[in-house]
Amino acid sequence: MNIPGSEVTGMRGGIHNSVTRVCPKPTHMIGGYAQLAWGFNYYGTVGSNRDEFIMIRKMKNVNWLDDEGRDQVQEAKK
Repeated sequence: MNIPGSEVTGMRGGIHNSVTRVCPKPTHMIGGYAQLAWGFNYYGTVGSNRDEFIMIRKMKNVNWLDDEGRDQVQEAKK
């Protein structure tokens, strides 16, 4: 899986206001059309929601949750 664990819960998915963790494609951000819409098991761009915004922040620690005894926590460079 290409989704890191949450800093709050230590599990994948379930961040503050979404049911599942969202991994937006860079092509969805081109041309000022960065609107996203998601529901349970759905993710897609919506052109009619022009007033929506996305807040992206850098994680302090990235934990990929490799449960095979090789858990690695990658510290962010300062």
